[in-house]
Formats: sequence, C-alpha cells, structure tokens
Amino acid sequence: MDSVKIENITPESGPVNFIARIVSVFDIKEFTRNDGTIGRVGNLIVGDETGKVKLTLWDNMADLIKNGKITVGQTVQVSGYAKQGYSGVEVNIGNNGVLTESEEEVDVASSNQNIKDIKDGMGDLNLTGKVLEVSEVKTFQRKDGSSGRVGNLMIGDSTGTLRVTLWDEKTDFLDEIEYGDTVELINAYARENAFTQKVELQIGNRSIIRKSEKEIEYKEEFTPVEDIKADMNNINISGRILDISEVRTFEKKDGSAGRVGNILLGDSTGKIRLTLWDEKTDFLDEIEFDETVEVLNAYSRENTFSQQVELSLGARGIIQRSEKKVEYREKFTDITDIIPGESYSVQGKVSEIGELREFEKEDGTESVVANLQLKDETGSIRLTLWGEQAYVIEDLDIDSEIQIIDAYAKYGLNEEMELSVGNRSRVIIL
Repeated sequence: MDSVKIENITPESGPVNFIARIVSVFDIKEFTRNDGTIGRVGNLIVGDETGKVKLTLWDNMADLIKNGKITVGQTVQVSGYAKQGYSGVEVNIGNNGVLTESEEEVDVASSNQNIKDIKDGMGDLNLTGKVLEVSEVKTFQRKDGSSGRVGNLMIGDSTGTLRVTLWDEKTDFLDEIEYGDTVELINAYARENAFTQKVELQIGNRSIIRKSEKEIEYKEEFTPVEDIKADMNNINISGRILDISEVRTFEKKDGSAGRVGNILLGDSTGKIRLTLWDEKTDFLDEIEFDETVEVLNAYSRENTFSQQVELSLGARGIIQRSEKKVEYREKFTDITDIIPGESYSVQGKVSEIGELREFEKEDGTESVVANLQLKDETGSIRLTLWGEQAYVIEDLDIDSEIQIIDAYAKYGLNEEMELSVGNRSRVIIL
C-alpha cells in the first residue's frame, strides 16, 4: 500500500498507510463490551507537513500508551483504517493495524490559531495565550447524580481575548497558574456560550493544557475613567489613589462573614470609586495615597444612592501596583453651579462653624454631626458633616481654607441646597 499524506486522508479512504510525528498522547480508558469483556481504547494526535489527524488505538495497541512506548515527538509508521469520527476524520488501529517507530524525519504543520480566528464549532484547536484571569472552581451535580467540577480562565494574545472552560480533573490546573503566566492548549474545541453568545474554548478529557515558556505579545487595553458607563464588564483602568476607606465586615445571605472596602481612583479624565470584596480588601493595607494601581477585569454598576457609576472587583478581578505615571487634578465646582443629586468637589473659606451634636441613628448606635458654612467667589453653601468627618470642626477657624472632595448635593431641612459630607467624602485643610 502506497504511503499517503494526512491532508489526503478522508473518511472514504478506508485502509491507509502513512508516516507522521506524534503531537499529543492521551490516557487510555477501559470499557465493557456487550459480551462482558473489558476493552481498552486510547488516542493520539499525529501530524505531518500537510496536517494532523487523530489515531484511535484499541486493546493491545492501546497498551503501547499505557506501557510508555509512545511519546510526544516520536515519528511512527501507521497502518490503519480511516473513518468519520466525532470531530472529523480519524484513523483506527486495532490488533491488525501497525504502529511502529520510524527513523524518517517528519515536519509537522504549524496549526497554532490566533484567538481572533476561532469560531464556534471548531475542534482540534491548538493555541498559546497569556493568563489574564483565573476563576474559582465550582462543583455541580450532573443529571446522573454524580458531581462535577468546572472552572474558567481568560487568556489573551496579540489578536484578542478568550475564555477557556475546564472540566473535572482538568480544573486542578487552575491551582498551578496565575495572572501573567503563559499557557499552551492542545486539542481544545470551541463552543458558543448560550448565555453570553460569545465563543469559548472547552478543555475536555482529550485536551491538554500546560504552562509554556513562550513569550506572548498581549497588552491590556485600559479605559479612561470618563468612558466608563454602568453595566460594563472586563474593565481595565490605571489610576492614582485619591482615597482609601476602612474595611468593613458584614453578614452574607448564607450567614458567612464578608468584607468590603473602597478606594477612590483618578486619572486625567476623572475619578471613580472602586469596591473590593473579601480577600481583595487585604490590598488596602498595602497601598498609600498617590500610588498608582492597575485594575483588571472589574465591572461597573450605578450606585442606587449616589447615582454615580462605580467599579467592583470580584474574585476574578486583579489589582496591583503600577509604575505608570498617572496625572490627576481635582476638578472643583463653583458653589453657584451646584445642583441637587450630584457629587461635587468644592474649595472655599469657612464663614460659619456650628457645634458638634450627638444623635441616635436608626440602628440605635450613637453618632455625631456638625455644620459649616462655606463660601467662594460665587456664593455660599451649608455643609453637613457626618460621623468622623464632623470632628474636623475642632481644627477649623473662621476663614480657614478647605477643600471638600466628593460631597453629595441635596436640599436640606429648610429646602436650601447643602452638601452632605459622609464617609465617602474627604475634607482637606489647606
């Protein structure tokens, strides 16, 4: 029988003979035949300069995998039977087939795909990407009652980004990698996510995912603050730290304890508040005012109280220090231009100082409040300072010059405009 090239093998080829190099080796599996006997099956991916094809090895031939006599990189002589498989043409090698080592040199066609070229339904996909995000592994119950595991990672190359889903024992790999690592995927397949309508890669039993030393060209795209709108996902920003909150604990719906904290970030286009949850809040102890950070894979929501768009960083998000130089200059509003329902930063001189007053909050705890009158060249406005902010009056005199950052404008008890200075505001004495 004449030797053929892989590109010429079709399901109608029948018996085929060819020489190829082993690209991937998969573990063998046992199964029970209808007559009760135990069978064994294993798979290889082999290639030549024209393409790649899957080999299915049965019984004694499959034992070559189990015994370690078949390894990636070997050149082999193949005699088998071509047929249509689940994901394309494959060559079956049973006890009457041939799989022996060959001395011939074989070049394998490069089939690494770029992310932008991957479409729904594609199989036997090989690609390399930079890890941008690693999810937690979740367990679920299958229809047959058995439990399964699933996890995700986001990878990127110079052409785009793509989510990869790993199943069952493949999810163990997620504990071995972190942001910035390079990974190689072999024999993955692409499916459209029914919920997001986006194409994702699936790593099943016959797929391989492993670390790689290859350098991947990928640069995150960073969004200016002014371009962030509500309900955006996968947001990357670089910003300067303008404010850092204390971490608060709370009880989740399931009764477990959670933690939450905030930082205020600014760039040359504006500023935005970022909320960090649970273990992400540990980062707040590591940073200082005016440092620059990068935030990756955040999502935006509108705060129902302030009507301001804010960012949140969940389990899949990343925050890290950056060496970038980010310019930020606070934008101050003239008092005469303040309207209710917005947050403002103002600068002016103190014209009146009220007394510190104690009161009982709705939850029964005690707090304090104080009032100031602030004036600039355009007008005057009442400030109401709540909680810890109220104690600033002890350091102020008439004509003290101050800046108020992120105070909320609303109508007060006398239907006059005032600025509410709460725990998300800052008071700076000049």
